[in-house]
Amino acid sequence: MITLSKKFMLVLLASMLSMSVYAKEVLRLGHYFPTEDFRGKTAQYFADQLNSDAFDVKVYPSESLVKGRDGFMATARGTVDIYSLFGGYAVGSVDLMRIFTIPFPSKSMTDSKLLEFANDPRVLDILGKRFETSQVKLLGFVNSSGETTVFLADPISSIKEFSGKRIRGVGGYTDPVLQDLGASVVFMSAAEQFLQLQTGGVDGVITTNSSYANLGLATVAPARLERSIVRTPYALLMNLRKWNRLDESEQQAVREAVRNTIAWSAENFDAESERLAKIVESQSKTVISFKEDDEQLINSLTDKYMQEFASTYGDDAGLLVEVLTEYNK
Repeated sequence: MITLSKKFMLVLLASMLSMSVYAKEVLRLGHYFPTEDFRGKTAQYFADQLNSDAFDVKVYPSESLVKGRDGFMATARGTVDIYSLFGGYAVGSVDLMRIFTIPFPSKSMTDSKLLEFANDPRVLDILGKRFETSQVKLLGFVNSSGETTVFLADPISSIKEFSGKRIRGVGGYTDPVLQDLGASVVFMSAAEQFLQLQTGGVDGVITTNSSYANLGLATVAPARLERSIVRTPYALLMNLRKWNRLDESEQQAVREAVRNTIAWSAENFDAESERLAKIVESQSKTVISFKEDDEQLINSLTDKYMQEFASTYGDDAGLLVEVLTEYNK
């Protein structure tokens, strides 16, 4: 005969087993963009695509869980399960990500073409293996940084006048190219840019049109270069141990959500890019155009770092350069 207490324990055990079978996998998704920023909207779109009977995605925007520059290591440690990360922030851990930081990219490298290159199976295969050595799963690239240039507190007449200025870098080859031009590189998060410009901590920042518009930087950095200094994608990363614990159907659901997010981003970013460009054009007071000798200088710097990348990082780097060259035609 089963006593009341035994019946209660059996019911409780059955309830617990039922809960364990149907419990959702909780995924913490972090990023450092405001929710109204297109990149923040992209992260939310991915979360919405992934939320299901199997997953419960908790989104932490605006560095509320992890700062942007710490996103890679936080993902590797499992502090966050998924992170939408600016590619330049990963170069310290995955050296081949420097391919996305070659300075002054070709004008033919549009946002849509950059996403095609970044998600080329050859590129994902090479980079994915490198990411996994750091316990990070590269899910794909979901955004372009769009126009990313130098915004300055005071105008200059030539790129050579970078000399002596303190400028926020964004990692990869953007930092040494600033040093080649005589500038000092300052590291800071996106959220710190306004205050640092306002207080004179820096003379300029490398940042995106999106950040310029959404952070109100026009009041403290009214001058801008006419040419993009870098155009880098945003990687969607996942803790590798978390990924490996998912069953095949769950992994497939993540892959599908990534594919849908890439497609959504590609379909909508051109319009967003045009909108942001109009805002930046209306808000910035001075446009710094390149003269002939400026063009010659930046072309030489582009060639310098393309060759340095290929010669420093081996056969995989050489293959990435070959693929990039295909997309630059």
